[in-house]
Amino acid sequence: MEPARSISRLGFAKWYERRLIEAFAWLVTALLCAIYVGVSLEGLSFRAPTPVWLGTAAGMFFGGLIVCHGLRCLFAILKEAEHFVSQSTCAACKAYAKFKVVDQQPRMTVRCSVCSHEWTIA
Repeated sequence: MEPARSISRLGFAKWYERRLIEAFAWLVTALLCAIYVGVSLEGLSFRAPTPVWLGTAAGMFFGGLIVCHGLRCLFAILKEAEHFVSQSTCAACKAYAKFKVVDQQPRMTVRCSVCSHEWTIA
């Protein structure tokens, strides 16, 4: 339901662009957190006072969680975008991403802006 609403409001090309930007923002976040975890692991010392190494270990734990979540979001967004891209070409005139959303429920029905052919994007 959410992609249909966004696609009808923004248009397919702009929606696709924004989804890719969001996916790669998650990738950058995951990479930065992975670097933080690696650097923290390098500097972790159990000889330091307890609050210091516990804080470092906690930071590494949450950094690792952000890496896992960021990669999950990245792959989920890319999978969703690829799913819609594979169905966004009109079968009649082969126009790519030139459609308007006609109906959003239960499946997204779209109409080609070039030849008025209708199809369903599941």
